[in-house]
Parts: sequence; C-alpha cells; structure tokens
Amino acid sequence: MSEAVVLRRVGVFIVGVFALVLALGSAVAATPKRAVFDVTLSGTLTKTWTSRHVVEGGCDEITTHVGQWRLSLRTTRPTRVVAVGPSGPGRAARFSPGIVRSIAGTAIRSGSRRVQNQSNACGTNQIAACARKRVSFRGATTAFSSPTRQRIRFGRLQGIRAARALAGTCPNEAPEIRAIRTELSVADAPVAIGDLFDRDVPRFFVSGNAEQETTIEGPYDGTVTERVRWTLTFTRRKN
Repeated sequence: MSEAVVLRRVGVFIVGVFALVLALGSAVAATPKRAVFDVTLSGTLTKTWTSRHVVEGGCDEITTHVGQWRLSLRTTRPTRVVAVGPSGPGRAARFSPGIVRSIAGTAIRSGSRRVQNQSNACGTNQIAACARKRVSFRGATTAFSSPTRQRIRFGRLQGIRAARALAGTCPNEAPEIRAIRTELSVADAPVAIGDLFDRDVPRFFVSGNAEQETTIEGPYDGTVTERVRWTLTFTRRKN
C-alpha cells in the first residue's frame, strides 16, 4: 500500500518538473534580446542658398544673395543606451533612452550680396561680402529611434538656439530661407540588427548622408540646398 502511494507521488513530481521546464523554456524564448552601449555622435549640417529679388521701376534693380550656414557637432562624452530586440517578426529594435546627450559644436554663417541695374545710367553695380559670423554651443541633445526595421532616424536638435538664431549681416535676405531649419533627420541610415546583439562585435557605426533641395518662389526666387552627414558609433559595454 505504501509503495503505491510513493510511486504515485514520484510520478506527480516528475510531471511537475517537466511542466516547469517547459514554462521556463517559453519564458526564455519570449525574453527579448538586450545590449548596452556607449554611444557617440559626430556630424555636419550645411545649408547653402541663392536668392534673387527684382524691384521694377524706371530701372529694374536685381539683388542676388548667396549664403551658407554650416554646423559641425560632436559629443563630448558617450551616452549610455540600451538596445532591446524586436518584439516580433517585422518589428524594429528599440533604444532606451533613445537620446544622445553632451553635444557640442560650432555654427558659421557667411554670404554675399550683389546689386545690379539693368542700365548703366541707373547706377553702379555693387558686390559686397557679408560679415562672417560664428557661434559655439554645448550641452545639446537629440533623440533617435528606429521607426522602421533596420533604420535609424534622428529628431530635432535641442539646445542650439544660438546657432539657429545666427543672423546674417546682408540686408533684405529672404525670410523663406531663414524658415528652413536643417536637421539631422534629413539623413537616416540602416542599422544591422545582427551587429546590435552580436557580442562578438565590440564596436560598430551607423552613418547617414543625404542632400535635398528646396525651391522658393515669390518676391524672392531661389534654391536652398541642405546636406547632412552624421556618424553614430556604438561601443558595447561588458556589463
């Protein structure tokens, strides 16, 4: 009698252990991959433009502006970022926090202004260089994410108000040009999920490079060309 009872208890115990192993296996399979990195950023944002403004009258006066705004940036120290693997097929990896901090850099603005008359009797043509202006910044931040599988995209740069407000010294520049804010988001780039979670890859980088052109029309006619390059470097942490 006692032997039967012992056998039944052993049988129940074995089944329980088997069920526990299955449950643990399911939990491990459901746990997303995770990796920790020190992340650094460097980049260059450039906005160049040409605009033309015509004042009609007894002698048409044509004013042409040519200019450039260039911002160079880099991180002064790494940001700790955790990468979490996709939660399902076709899903993108997540970054927590998806922010790069401690960004410093310099913005430079330069240009020229040319005034032409259609007739020599109306005056002398003039070409003048606009004073070159420069401003530095520190402590800026920017968010980044992977909105689609295997792509990285940046948001707006925060903390660079002085660089954005860098005004030109040429009179009567087109307000439409100032309204165009060149951002890191002009360029996005692919990221290999395998590199993120492969412990045999101690460091890798993601690089974006893009150019876009905008046409302006109205009182001022012209074009604005934006070029953006950036490199985001991931250095794997051991813990």
